[in-house]
Amino acid sequence: MSEPHIIVEPDPPKAWVEVIERGLHDHNTAATGIVEFYPVGFVIKDAHGAIAGGLLGNISRGWLRVRSLWVDAMWRGRGYATELMAAAEQYAITKGCVAGFLQTASYEARPLYEKLGYRVFAELDDHPVKEHRRYFLTKRPLAGIEHKRRDPQDPAKIVMQPYASADTQGLIARGIQGHGHAAIGLPEQTWVLANVFLQSDDGEILGGALGNTWGLWLYVSDVWIDTANRGKGYATKLMTAIETYARERRCSYSYLDTFSFQARPFYEKLGYRIFGTLEDHPIGHTHYFLKKTLAT
Repeated sequence: MSEPHIIVEPDPPKAWVEVIERGLHDHNTAATGIVEFYPVGFVIKDAHGAIAGGLLGNISRGWLRVRSLWVDAMWRGRGYATELMAAAEQYAITKGCVAGFLQTASYEARPLYEKLGYRVFAELDDHPVKEHRRYFLTKRPLAGIEHKRRDPQDPAKIVMQPYASADTQGLIARGIQGHGHAAIGLPEQTWVLANVFLQSDDGEILGGALGNTWGLWLYVSDVWIDTANRGKGYATKLMTAIETYARERRCSYSYLDTFSFQARPFYEKLGYRIFGTLEDHPIGHTHYFLKKTLAT
């Protein structure tokens, strides 16, 4: 049987991505014994039922993660963002969450999050482009958010929608992207997927590295190798391939995150260095954030 080969496929079949995500999930579950996972979704609906904003995230390992928060421009300044955050935190508390974390950019909502009790624990300079920054914030304990009640004549309402449709997710993503483009201009290196896979001659996916490139940065979100193929150098080959792709996209830097039960020594061997740490995420473990310079 011939050796598996590395392929670059920015837009792979959904099934390929699911193999990597499922494999990584199974590894994490085996390492921690934690199986709970809850999607989090709240949207703003106007008097006609149209979505005017929303918050998307998830609850896992006793933590709330806010992944996306957006309010349409015409609805800003009325407290909706705070109300969305309050709803998400209240739901998380009912699920036993002890803390929360999120990311934001220098042109986004750091002051709002700090007002709500979040604190910066790590940051990336020149992300996504020079003169901007990405902030990583956490809140512990998760004690809920008090907020003023809106004008009862205000026609919009907050609706829980944990299983947000693809259309709703796309609307929120486009809203965030539109705000970013208006704030910083459209980076020459636009956001694109960056995915590489380890594939057998029979077409079986045996591993992969998933991520994206945006501006000057590569973000590697998931790396997994099938158990039978570990210890053979394939993870290094996958990382080399995705970093090479990022350099071709004119990226200068890369970042990723890993846990104490995953692959911190491996990434450090490849030249990544810790820029942020979350203790007890999940409880009894540590969450590390690492970065690397790809080109100068």
